[in-house]
Amino acid sequence: MRQIIPVILLLATVVGVPPPVWAQQDMDDVLEARRLLLEAGRLIKDIPEAQQPSAVANVAGQLTRAGDLPDARSVLQLLKRPQDLALANGIIAWHLANSGNFSGALAIAEVEGGGQTLDGNYQALASLAALKGNVGEALEIAHRIPPQDLIARSDGLRRVAAELAKAGELSRARQVLGEALNDCDQAILENSQSALELAQIAATQAEIGDKAGAYATLSTLSDIAHRLTGVDASMLLEQLAATQARMGDLVSAQQTMDELPPNRVDSVLMAISDEQATLGLMADAVATSAHISNSVLRSMALREVGIIRGTHGTLNDAVDAIDKIPDSSSRAEALAALALEQADKDNPAAGQTVQLAWSQTAGVSTDAAHHALEEIAVTRAMLNDFGGAQQIVYEMTEQESRVWPLWNITSIMVSTGHKEEALTLAENENAAYPKTYALLGVATGILDRREAESKERAGKR
Repeated sequence: MRQIIPVILLLATVVGVPPPVWAQQDMDDVLEARRLLLEAGRLIKDIPEAQQPSAVANVAGQLTRAGDLPDARSVLQLLKRPQDLALANGIIAWHLANSGNFSGALAIAEVEGGGQTLDGNYQALASLAALKGNVGEALEIAHRIPPQDLIARSDGLRRVAAELAKAGELSRARQVLGEALNDCDQAILENSQSALELAQIAATQAEIGDKAGAYATLSTLSDIAHRLTGVDASMLLEQLAATQARMGDLVSAQQTMDELPPNRVDSVLMAISDEQATLGLMADAVATSAHISNSVLRSMALREVGIIRGTHGTLNDAVDAIDKIPDSSSRAEALAALALEQADKDNPAAGQTVQLAWSQTAGVSTDAAHHALEEIAVTRAMLNDFGGAQQIVYEMTEQESRVWPLWNITSIMVSTGHKEEALTLAENENAAYPKTYALLGVATGILDRREAESKERAGKR
């Protein structure tokens, strides 16, 4: 099961959400999910004020998913700032659109959105429509981004193209990318820094197999960069080199990097080391990471190299890279992140890796190791070691550290048939902030399980 990552999707909301397909057959469970979400909603006023907008958005989004739009909108009344309301409306609308009501989501996005928020709503809705195979609707939504926001529209079209390619619509994807390029070209005439979008387009072209188109786009980016001077040129060349590296063209990436001032090369070295690790060139990846001047970025690069090799290669390779991270708490977190990724991909090495991560936390203060401990707890839950996961959470004295683990652990427990234990875990939490997310996790797990079983039933018909 994929771990829950606290990301707010930028969309909107509307009345008239149709009930999910499974709602009639599993109404008791859905009603229970709604009850738990409303309980979570009532706790939000007692959590840290800075965290309330995210909590409102997440609770309201799941209420919408459960077909309870009136209560979802009621939860929004806790918000005071317009930008927070826009974000919360965004996650509601994503769930609404995901249920098939694109027209309703669009109507609210256009009424309650504005500026970058509105552009983000359009981009996300267009991507979702393309993902669902509604090509015409996806393009119509992307074209709603106003002409004065050409880069936003270009990026929206690029996202649509990426989804089309995943669905096998390669010819259509290339056509849409061509339109994205046209918008980007127009934006560049107004502001040369808009050429940064060319790197994103080239990366998407490469992903869909259009290597010739990708190299042509990067050639255009290079030409623009070399017509500029100073910081403007460096920004574009830095992005060019990093994109070349991610596309596997390490020779060109090195050549472009040689044109950069020393303070601009670290990000390129990180991209090169990532690609070397992906190719299995571990010695080269570690050697490249060693040249990164910023110690924090160097540790981040070694962490990523370790995760790449631990996920796609051998655990020994991963540990060799992670062992070169000087800070013990950072080593523990890197191993914990690797274990989490392995568990998500059903890699049998996850159990061994999480034990290594656990051993690394010995002697490290809880404050320094809290990120690692959070990831270890969730990984143990993903490996069905619920007792071990809960024990870690019980020992966390900072309530904020319990939030993300409880959100995930309770959801995983319900999804794997341990609803009553998850409910007990949530109800036994006393602090409002982690309890809100524990209840949210239980409700999400209930809806996940009902949805999965509904799809299974539909597949047998």
